[in-house]
Amino acid sequence: MTSTEWVPLSRRRAGLEPEPPVEGVPPYLEHELQTWLRGQFFQHDGLQSELRLRLRRAGALGNAKDDELLDVVDAVLFWHPWSVFDDGEDVGIELTPEQEREYQEELQMWQHIASQVREILDMGGSSWRVNRTLDGLERRLDDTVTAAVDHARGNARDDAADHLAAAWRAAYGRNPDADKAYDEAVLAVEAVACPVVSPRNPRPTLGTVIRDLRNQESQWELAIGDSTGAPAGIGRLVDMMALLWEGQSRHAGSPNSRRQSQVEGESAVHLAATIVQWLNSGVLRRKP
Repeated sequence: MTSTEWVPLSRRRAGLEPEPPVEGVPPYLEHELQTWLRGQFFQHDGLQSELRLRLRRAGALGNAKDDELLDVVDAVLFWHPWSVFDDGEDVGIELTPEQEREYQEELQMWQHIASQVREILDMGGSSWRVNRTLDGLERRLDDTVTAAVDHARGNARDDAADHLAAAWRAAYGRNPDADKAYDEAVLAVEAVACPVVSPRNPRPTLGTVIRDLRNQESQWELAIGDSTGAPAGIGRLVDMMALLWEGQSRHAGSPNSRRQSQVEGESAVHLAATIVQWLNSGVLRRKP
């Protein structure tokens, strides 16, 4: 197996690149996705009835088509019985060895089920794929872009990682919400920046972080060198923070209040991921 993406012979002979991701649900994907859905409804009594109510739809969901079919797959991933199987960590409960074994068995089973629909979407060239946490679909992006955000989330403190994950879902999930994506992106940066820059402020925001950095500019530097090889000033990082902060429409009802565009929501997520990664890796540091 090679990591190079396969291109059909006819396209290779014509000097063409791989086909772009497929929008919607073409017939060859429809059959495979419907078969997967019916398998889930057969194995789990009541799941289809529950999803009919949650999706406000009548009829056999296993026969759904087009965007409705993608919505049902997304809903199954989110509301599958595995999603309510708790490992006890969130409430501080320590599982018995038997409960831990059962938890791991259920986890492995769910990973196998989710991998089936992931392979269907991947091999079918869909513009949608199963997300990293196996609880929904997300828009397919270049792997290097996704990896950069995943790396920032993986190295961040829990609250920042949670906000980045929520921002990503709001930007690229089946029901995009640009306002939420932007809000969560700001919260992710605040979760990392406030304890570093403004640890004594009882009510810090990204705005106060920007103010404090500008007022204390002589006390900070970047681990990145400038043209002379000396540590660079913090101006560019502050500008990145200010771009994120000032681009947010925060005050409903004010003259300048507006909805964030989809492009703004997506851009905010990637800008926040970069800032979070810089702060996590010590790019911003106090001068010795």
